[in-house]
Amino acid sequence: MRFITCIIIALVIQLTLPAQSYKNKLDSLITTFRIAQAGKAYENLAYAKAIKRYEKLSETRELSDSVMGILGEAYLKVGQTIKSEQVLAYVSEKNLSDDQLFLYAMALKYNGKYAEADRMIEKYETRKPDDSRAKELLNALPKIEKILSEERYLIQEVDFNSEESDFAPFVFENQVYFSSARDLDYIIKREYAWKETPYLNVLSSKIKEDNVFSNPTLFSTDLRSMYHDGPVFFSKDGQELFITRNSWHTFVDNLTSKKGKYNNLRILRSVKAADGSWMKPEELPFNNKEYSCGHACLSPDGSTLYFTSNMPGSIGGTDIYYVKRDGDTWGEPLNLGADINTEGDEMFPFMHESGRLYFASNGRVGVGGLDMYVAEEKGDGFAVKNMGYPINTEKDDFGIYLAEDGVNGYFSSNREGGKGDDDIYRFKVLKDISFKKGLKGKLIDKNTRQIIENTPVKLTGPDGSLIAEVTTDAEGILVAEVEDIASITADVNITDYFPYSETIALSSETAEFEMALIPRPFWGIYGNVFLLPDMKPIPEVTLRMEAKNGDMATIVSGADGKFKTKLDANTDYNLVFTKKGFFTKRMPYTTVGRDTGYVNINEFMQLELEKAEVGKSIEIMILYDLGKWNIGEDAAVELDDMIQFLKDNPDVKIELGSHTDARGSSQSNQILSQKRAQSAVDYMVERGIARERMTAKGYGETKLKNRCADGVPCSEEEHQVNRRSEVTIVAM
Repeated sequence: MRFITCIIIALVIQLTLPAQSYKNKLDSLITTFRIAQAGKAYENLAYAKAIKRYEKLSETRELSDSVMGILGEAYLKVGQTIKSEQVLAYVSEKNLSDDQLFLYAMALKYNGKYAEADRMIEKYETRKPDDSRAKELLNALPKIEKILSEERYLIQEVDFNSEESDFAPFVFENQVYFSSARDLDYIIKREYAWKETPYLNVLSSKIKEDNVFSNPTLFSTDLRSMYHDGPVFFSKDGQELFITRNSWHTFVDNLTSKKGKYNNLRILRSVKAADGSWMKPEELPFNNKEYSCGHACLSPDGSTLYFTSNMPGSIGGTDIYYVKRDGDTWGEPLNLGADINTEGDEMFPFMHESGRLYFASNGRVGVGGLDMYVAEEKGDGFAVKNMGYPINTEKDDFGIYLAEDGVNGYFSSNREGGKGDDDIYRFKVLKDISFKKGLKGKLIDKNTRQIIENTPVKLTGPDGSLIAEVTTDAEGILVAEVEDIASITADVNITDYFPYSETIALSSETAEFEMALIPRPFWGIYGNVFLLPDMKPIPEVTLRMEAKNGDMATIVSGADGKFKTKLDANTDYNLVFTKKGFFTKRMPYTTVGRDTGYVNINEFMQLELEKAEVGKSIEIMILYDLGKWNIGEDAAVELDDMIQFLKDNPDVKIELGSHTDARGSSQSNQILSQKRAQSAVDYMVERGIARERMTAKGYGETKLKNRCADGVPCSEEEHQVNRRSEVTIVAM
C-alpha cells in the first residue's frame, strides 16, 4: 500500500516537473522505500533477508554510513565476520554508533586481529567509560596471548555433523543428543528468518565406539514442535528432561508485545511415563512471552535449575539465572550475579558433578566471540576462568558437556575447518583449569647467584597457618598451588645460610619470585676423584678429613664421584681418599688464610687413585731417624693409611720392601733395610692386620733408582730418592 502511495505521488509530481527531475525524485523515493524494507527485516531479526536487500541496493548506489553500519551489524549476526569487519571499517568512526563501534571491535577479534581490536575497545571505552565490558576487554592482547600459549585439550570433530548447524551436545545412556538445523526431508519445509535455515530439531546418535556414531535420527516425534526445539537436558536418573522451545505469538500478542513480533524462548519439562515414553511437556512457571528463558541445566542433585534469560533486571543481553525447586514446586528465578554475568551475553550453562559451572560468554576476555568459561564458588561469589586453548578459538565456542570423569566431553563451535555452520567436537582434558593460585619460586645464593637445590621451604598464610612445605628441585625451583589468599610467606632455615623470610603478594595468576639467601661464613671443598690412567670419575670414594687438632670426619662421594663438604676455619688437614680395590691417597689441605666459600680442589690437586693389582707397587713415606728402624708416631701416618687399605681389602697380601741409598757398606744397608721393613710389618700386626698377609723384605742398596752407586758423587736430594719404602701386592 505504501509503495502504491509513493507511485501516485510520483505521477502528480511528473505533471509539474521536467522529466529528469521527475526521474531523480522517483529513484529517491524507491531507494528510501527499499532501505526502509531492509531495515524492517533487520528489526524483525530477519538478518539474512536484510543483508540481501542491502547488498542489492549497494550494487547501484553508495549507501550512507548509517545504513552501512546496520549492514555490518547484520553480517556479524549471521557469522560473516570478515564482511562485517570490511563494512564497519568502511564507515567513518565518528558515524558508527556506540554499539557498532563495539561490534567492530568484536569482528576484529573474531578475525584474530587482537591488537586492532584492543585499539577499537580503547576508543569505545572513551565513549562508554562505565561499560563493564570495556573495562574487562581493555588491553586484552597479553591475556589472549597467554591463553593461546598453552594447549590444554585434544580436539576431534565427530562424524555426524551436517552442513547446517549442529550444536549443544548432551550425553545420556551412550547416546549423544544435540540440536540440529539439518533438513529432515519433511514435506513441509520450515525456515526461520534469522539465517533462512531450517528450524532446529533434537536429534540423537548412538556412540558405537571411539568417535564412531550411528546415523542421527529425530529424538522424539512427540516432543517435536513447529519451530525451534533444543537444546535438551536430562536429569541424572533419566526420568525427566528439559527442552528449550520457541513460544509463539497470536495476533493479539503481536499487537501488545513489548518485544515486537518475534518469538522468545521458553523451557518445558517432560517426565518419563511408566511405558518409557515421554509425557506431554509442560511449561515452567517462570516462562514469559515478553522475554526468553532457555538452555536449561539441572544440578546433579536435581534441586537447582540453571538457565539463560534476558528477563528484566538482567545485567547484559542474556544472563545466567538459577531457580530452586522443592518437588514439583519452583521458586523465584535469581540472577547468578556480576561474578558470572556481564553486559555481554552469558548462555549455555552446564553444572558438573564437581560443583563447577561451565558457560559461554562474549563479555569477558577471550580469544573469540563466544568463549567458554568455568566458574567455581569462592565464599559468597564465584571465581571465573577462561577454559583456554584450543577449546576456545577466534570464533564462537559454546554448549559444553563434560562427563563425570571431568576429562572427556563434547562442545560446539563454528570454528574454521568444520563441516557446517556450527559443528560438534569431542575433547579430552590434558591440563585442567586450577582455581588455586600458582607459586613458582627460585632459591639462590645471594652472593654467587648459584641455585640452592633440594632445600625445604615453608609456606604460611597471612594468619600464620601452615600452607605447605615444599622442597626445591635440582634447578632450585619450587612449584606449588595455594588457595585464594592475598599473600603467602616463604621461610627457609638451613645451616649454611642466615634465616630467610619474605611475604609475597599473590595475584590471580602465577606469582613468580626469587629467594636470595645470605650465606653464613664457611669454608669447604668440593671436587671429583678420578681413575688413573683413563681419568674416569670413581663413584663412592671415602674421604677422611683428618684435622691436625685431632678432629676427624668422613664423607662418601656420590655415584658420579663428586663430593662436597665443609671444613673448619684456620685448620690444617690431611685428606685421605680410600676405596676398596684402590690404593689409598693422602693429601694435605689447609683453610688457614683462605677466603670463605667452597673451593674446587681439582684445580690444584691431582685427585687420582690407582687400582690395586697383583704386581703393582706404590711408594709410601715412612720417616726413620738416621740409622734407626723404630717407627715413631710421626713416621706412621702413611702406614696407618696402609692399614686401612688392608682392612678395606681383606683378600690382599703384600710385600713391604725397604730400600737404602748407597752410602755405607752394602751389608749394613741390607741389615738396616730388613729391620725397617720388619718394623713396619710389626707395626701393622699390632694394629690388627694378620701377619700372614704381609712379608717384610729388605733390599738395602740393591735397587737404586738413579746413578748414585758407591763412589758416584750425588746431592742429598738424589740420595733421598733411593731411601724409600714400597708396598707391592703379591696376591688378591
